[in-house]
Amino acid sequence: MNKSELAKEKIISVTIDLIQEANGDVTKITTRTIAKKAGVGIGLVNYHFESKDKLIEICVQRIISNVIKTFKPEIKEEPNPISRLKKVAKLVVDFLIENPSVSKISILGDMNMPSMLDNTMKTVMGFSFSIRDCNITKEEKLMLLFSLTSILQAAFLRKDTSKESLGFGFNEKEEREAFIDFIIDKLFGGKCLDENTYN
Repeated sequence: MNKSELAKEKIISVTIDLIQEANGDVTKITTRTIAKKAGVGIGLVNYHFESKDKLIEICVQRIISNVIKTFKPEIKEEPNPISRLKKVAKLVVDFLIENPSVSKISILGDMNMPSMLDNTMKTVMGFSFSIRDCNITKEEKLMLLFSLTSILQAAFLRKDTSKESLGFGFNEKEEREAFIDFIIDKLFGGKCLDENTYN
């Protein structure tokens, strides 16, 4: 790695630390603070990343990507694909609610610059492990899981207005979980064997 790439990685590393120290509240982070902690000039931060917002987005995507990689929910005790998917989806949404700033940046970043390996698609692929024994084609499974992921992302982004506009409080765990159950049942009802088949 050359000197320029080392400086760029140092800036990213420092910014990730600052985001985590601020509990995801990126409004507390300034370019000046980043530069000072990285031991570089403000101009170098702007040279490599154009703006603080662009740097923050890159860092958030890395943070979320690492969370997705290490996310290993305990779902072995769940008797069927639908109940496993519901459990995993609820854990994912709990993470979004507990980390609203970084989650919003990640979701909007994926929407603005979608790619095959963005965090949205990694989430889709992660969900697919929950329903691996569901008897539907790979293509249909991916379309349904992408639909589920997109619905959950949109509901999260509208969480503060969901009660008034949709009739359920996305910020309220019990109502949020009922919504997740409802969406998964609607998307996958009849596609996978139901719970009674496994008993």
